[in-house]
Amino acid sequence: MYHGSRGVGKTKVLQVEPQQPSDEFTTVVSDEIQVPLSMSDVIKPITRSMTLFGVYYWRKNNEIHDPADPDVYTRPGTRAPISSTIIYNIIVLLVLCFGVVRLLVSMVMGGASKEMLLFQMLSFSWEILCTVNGVICLKSSSNRYGHLHVFYKHWQEKVVSDFRELKIQYNNKKLKRAFLITFTIAWILIAFNMVVSGILLFAPLGEVSDMFGLLFTSPFPTNMPLKIAGFIFHCYYSCAWILPAPLVVISNLAIKYGFLALCDAMEREIRLSDDKLTDKLRDFRKAHLNLCRCIEILDKDINILNANWYAVNVPLTCFILYVLINFAEDIFSKAVFMFWLVTGLGYVAVTSFFAASLHETAHSLQEPLLEAETTDITLEKHAQLNMFLVKLNGPSIGFTVLTLITITKELMLTMTYAAVILCFNVIFSYSF
Repeated sequence: MYHGSRGVGKTKVLQVEPQQPSDEFTTVVSDEIQVPLSMSDVIKPITRSMTLFGVYYWRKNNEIHDPADPDVYTRPGTRAPISSTIIYNIIVLLVLCFGVVRLLVSMVMGGASKEMLLFQMLSFSWEILCTVNGVICLKSSSNRYGHLHVFYKHWQEKVVSDFRELKIQYNNKKLKRAFLITFTIAWILIAFNMVVSGILLFAPLGEVSDMFGLLFTSPFPTNMPLKIAGFIFHCYYSCAWILPAPLVVISNLAIKYGFLALCDAMEREIRLSDDKLTDKLRDFRKAHLNLCRCIEILDKDINILNANWYAVNVPLTCFILYVLINFAEDIFSKAVFMFWLVTGLGYVAVTSFFAASLHETAHSLQEPLLEAETTDITLEKHAQLNMFLVKLNGPSIGFTVLTLITITKELMLTMTYAAVILCFNVIFSYSF
């Protein structure tokens, strides 16, 4: 039994034959549609994990649910007294900043071997990246300074409503599967980093354990209590390093799947209209604008994250290549540097790939519009078509770096060339 959508008058109940669910994005004829899920519910495991490690400010009115349910819907932005969550967030930020200052003081004091100094420099860069990640994530999750709650609200009130009105089937199953894979990979990386660091720090490995003990505790004495404290700090750094990436990737994919569903629905409507522009063109344009608005809202925070990832990881990978070629001699050092190299490159490559894919998908709706028959169209349809095409062929739609450069496949290629040239320049400048 399928229930009709809300409208004027009573709700109509239709008896239809059960159909097999489809994994494709389709416009459904029946009144039973699968609208997008609440984004605050989809990414809740990530935000709760970040809350656990103090890099996400969570309280109940951070989450936006269906406005039709008055028992759980609350408007964000209300001021609350200082809670234990805020105090915990502040303590974690102080811990992250303390680790950065500790390594800086250790390098300034000198006395370390050349190999140890290289490890300290790489760790210092990595901890700066993690600390900035933590600050940005706390800012973005704040109701006063951030924009995540605005995104949740806009998604639920605008995007979900558009999909319900247009009867567009959103592939929640695909989004859940992508989330499960991304979340699992993130925690595998975190666990791997913690376990390996713990083994290198506490196992009786001779010089290796001594060096890692010095790395985790200097300029303080290397004793067991301080090594345990250093390891705990390292766990917080690991989570601040990894967890923002799946948060960005899943938000990215949710919007991308919305564009794909919208494009598929518009193609279907055009086919049903004998390859002519559909009468719902205005509604499709509005739905596209609301999805673009999601990107604009999120980019107010994500553009700073992207800048942090590019500014630290790209030069860091070049420096690691230089160290690998000129200084790393033993197998252990090469293994550690290779791990940092792969994770640094992978971090930037994965997040940039999904951002570039979103940009491409957001502009893909122009294909069905250009292929549609435009003879004898009304003046209103002509105006809607022009406005739609202006948006699709106008400024790039997507996540940016400091709102200056939109992340596209062309940017990824340019960054790759620049990194390669920089690597060769550094290597040959210091090798001869």
